[in-house]
Amino acid sequence: MAGPANAGSPIFISYSSTDKDAAGQICAYLEQAGLPCWIAPRDIPPGAEYPAAILDGIQRSRSVVVLMTAAAVASPHILSEVGHAFSQKKPIVPFRLSDASLPPDFDYFLSLSQWLDAHDGCTPANLSRLRDAVTRAPLRQGGKAAGLDKRVLLAGLAILLIAAAAILYWRRPAPAIETKTAIVEEKKIPPVETKPQPWVNPKDGLTYVWIPPGTFTMGCSPGDTECKPDEAPSHPVELSAGFWMGQTEVTNAAYRRIVPAAPVYPANEGNLPVVEISRKQAKAYCAAVGGRLPTEAEWEYAARGGVAGAWYGVPARIAWYEANSGGSRHPVGGLQANAFGLYDMLGNAGEWVLDRYYNKYDLDAPATGKVDEPLAGNSTATARGGYWESETQNIRVSHRMQMDPFDTGPMVGIRCVLDRTQ
Repeated sequence: MAGPANAGSPIFISYSSTDKDAAGQICAYLEQAGLPCWIAPRDIPPGAEYPAAILDGIQRSRSVVVLMTAAAVASPHILSEVGHAFSQKKPIVPFRLSDASLPPDFDYFLSLSQWLDAHDGCTPANLSRLRDAVTRAPLRQGGKAAGLDKRVLLAGLAILLIAAAAILYWRRPAPAIETKTAIVEEKKIPPVETKPQPWVNPKDGLTYVWIPPGTFTMGCSPGDTECKPDEAPSHPVELSAGFWMGQTEVTNAAYRRIVPAAPVYPANEGNLPVVEISRKQAKAYCAAVGGRLPTEAEWEYAARGGVAGAWYGVPARIAWYEANSGGSRHPVGGLQANAFGLYDMLGNAGEWVLDRYYNKYDLDAPATGKVDEPLAGNSTATARGGYWESETQNIRVSHRMQMDPFDTGPMVGIRCVLDRTQ
């Protein structure tokens, strides 16, 4: 069977190492049918970082086939891969080789996917059905499906017609002649909520973006083999109030605008993140522009941008760090932003947060973004995000840096949040 016109984009095969034989069989069958595949470890270049290569493979794929077995359901690595595919709006085709029940996280990511039951194994009939399913799976470009099921289009059209009819009905003129029929209370159509647009703070000239309230899992990411003890245990956190956060790290130019006595920087370094700032200086700057430092929970929630994995994208595309920085800071906003529109949350410069440092998360404390201030005299502070010379494992979104609050080391800067209303 000839492959489709868009067969140049590979099919990513997600599987537990326990099921490598079945994965290999599926890969061979699809490629013989003209559908190129991406499968680990075959397609990971020598010397490449394994997690980064996996993320890159998912990002470049046209769809993702997940071998669902008891081993896969129990694997945090598979959950992480499925979560990344879901966040990037890739079509996901679960190939169910067992009837293992799904944990809630898997059920959330796969509830809208087309399931293929193959309890009798990789038979020719099952492989043929899989081939047909991935051939039909729509490509998605820029987060939009290149092809939509006709039923979805018809349903959407029906909703639009109903909505239009409702609007015309409720806006119709009142009848000229009064009648004695019962008065029916007019229905109120609630206003459509829109995402607030980025806002420029006139005090420092920096752009701030709205971070909506929400719930996330803070700490070690699923499948993260580099997770440190001070990032555990993973725990749910609810942020009941949204906030505005600097779209970029505070720059040299913005800092000097607020602190005229700050050291003079070279003319070509105004857009670099300011560093060599103590926690006290960072707090003073944020207060001067009408805000504050983020709590550690707020910072991680904003950095993740709804992504459960260790990075919110391929590290080299979202962060300046040891592998790509050339040993120096870079102008802010030069790489890819996360889903909230935030740049350089990982790498480039570390960022102070409000919380004192603990060597593990205290589950008895309400992790709602509130912290005790000021720090006790013998406390150490926390910085987040890594910096331009950090290794890959130290720019993970859950990574924490223990800092002396009075330290003005060369790698930590500022990102403020504001509690102003929308």
